This record gives sequence, structure tokens and C-alpha cells, in this order.
Amino acid sequence: MNQEIERKFAVKYLPKDLKIEKLIDITQDIIYHDKFTIIRLRKIKNEKEKIEYIYTVKTKGNIENSKNKIANKYEIESNITKEDYEEIIKNKISNTINKTRIILPIKDRLKAEIDIYYDYLEDLLTLEVEFPNELEAKNFKKPDWIGEELGYQKLSNGKLAKMTKEEFRSNVTKEFLENNKKIILQLKEKYNLK
Repeated sequence: MNQEIERKFAVKYLPKDLKIEKLIDITQDIIYHDKFTIIRLRKIKNEKEKIEYIYTVKTKGNIENSKNKIANKYEIESNITKEDYEEIIKNKISNTINKTRIILPIKDRLKAEIDIYYDYLEDLLTLEVEFPNELEAKNFKKPDWIGEELGYQKLSNGKLAKMTKEEFRSNVTKEFLENNKKIILQLKEKYNLK
């Protein structure tokens, strides 16, 4: 069981020296959700068009509601077959989230994951940083191009999967979406994204 310690941010602007390590397309559905546990299915397509199917069980650790808003969860991931995926997906209880994930290195061996969302979550762009421990998460000094802390209270993938387009848009500001639109357009033009 892996411990997942992460923080979620907006993106202010794209740095000039952006170095992308990996681009993947993710289709994500929730098949079970209660107060402590989420079971998620993902279909992941990498740059070489290879497709993986992943079954994930996430349980809550503690969620710190301080200024840092660190999410601390435990997760177990397993690769499954396409046939298993197609059978299990019939039991989904959420909206499907479609997104492109851009993985890039940032300082101190850390990686940022920028997610561009599609469909009913159009114009949503978030950035997550995963940390090896809580101390590094608390002491993280973000580069200037990383924007405000979004936390997990409103914009976790679990919550987004339950929202309508109108509910999603009522949880963010117009300025946030306008800034995201500009950055998404830059990313699409620069990296030939869909």
C-alpha cells in the first residue's frame, strides 16, 4: 500500500523552460465511494498509444485543513485486463472525467502533474505535486509560475466526478477559468494536444 501525500495548485503562467517528461490521456470513473474509501477505474493511454487499465482503492489518511491543505491518502493500484475494465465500468457511479496529464520535473527531484480537463470540466487546469513525506509537503516553496493553493475541499477528482457543469463552474471564479483558458491554449499549440 502506497502513501500518497500531495498538494493541489492553480497555474499562474507557463515557464519558458517547461520540460515535459511525459504526456498521458486519462479516462477516470468511480465505482464506489463512501466517507473513507474511493474505488476508481482508469484507462490510461501514453504517447506511444499503449493503453493500461488500472483499478485503484484509495483510503483517507488525514486531511489537514491548514493553510497547506495537504492530502494524505493510502492507495493500492492494480493493472487489470481490458475485459475486466469493460465489465467493472458498467457499475460506475460518477461522471466520467477525461483529462490530459503533463508530467514535468520541478525543483528538488519533485514532479508536477498538470491536468487539462475536458467535457463538462472544460477550462479546468490544475497542478499537483506529490511528496515523499509530510515534512517536505509542508515546507514546499513553490516556483513563481505555480499559483494559489486549491486544496481538496472543492476540487478533488472525487468531488468533480459528482458535479454537473453548473456546479463545477459555481465553485471557481471567472478569472480562474479565463487564465486557465489562456494556458490551455498555449499548451495545445505548443504540444499538439487534442
